[in-house]
Parts: sequence; C-alpha cells; structure tokens
Amino acid sequence: MAISKSNQGIQKLLSAMRKLIREVNDKEICNKLEILASSEKEDIPANIIKNLLDSPLTFDTSKIQEPYVQYVRHYIYMVKREKRLAEKKQAIQNQKKEKDQSEKIKKESQKKVQ
Repeated sequence: MAISKSNQGIQKLLSAMRKLIREVNDKEICNKLEILASSEKEDIPANIIKNLLDSPLTFDTSKIQEPYVQYVRHYIYMVKREKRLAEKKQAIQNQKKEKDQSEKIKKESQKKVQ
C-alpha cells in the first residue's frame, strides 16, 4: 500500500520505525500506520517529525495529532528498546573482556610460579 506524497512526515516516521522492527507486533503496527496514512489526509508537520527523529527520548507526544499518537509512542518505545539492548550487549562484551583479561593474568602468574 502506498502512502500519498502529501504524507511525507508519516513516511519518514514509518521508515524509521521499519528500521527498528524486532517483533511481529512492531511489523503489525507499521502496517496499521501505513493503512492509516493512506486513508488520512492530514500529515504530521515536518518540523515535528524532525524533532521526533532527532531526539525521540525527550520528545513530547502532546505535539502529535490524535490518530498518530499511539504510533509515535510505539516508535519511542522501539528506540528505548534498541538503546537498552545496545547497553546490554555492551555490558556483555565488557564482561567478556574482563574475564579474558583475568584469565590472561592468571596464566601469566602461573607461568612465573613455574
């Protein structure tokens, strides 16, 4: 389903959301937004979309008109989830590095003892 050219703000939001899809629920929400955008004549203003995409964690959802609020909130949730997953991945990598370093130190100290 194609979104009309007059809904460029929604198209940008939808594109950003699709990049963050991790679950079936995310894909369904994107599909619903696409259907809504194709039938809705009103677009989200470009400056509001720019603010949302630039700083989603501090974005005020009261700036968004009603049919799109739930989709913006889900986008913000998706961004927070990505941030959380990236932090978790970084913590695991740091733990692995620490473990490798401690094993290396342990092996070196064992060699010195022998």
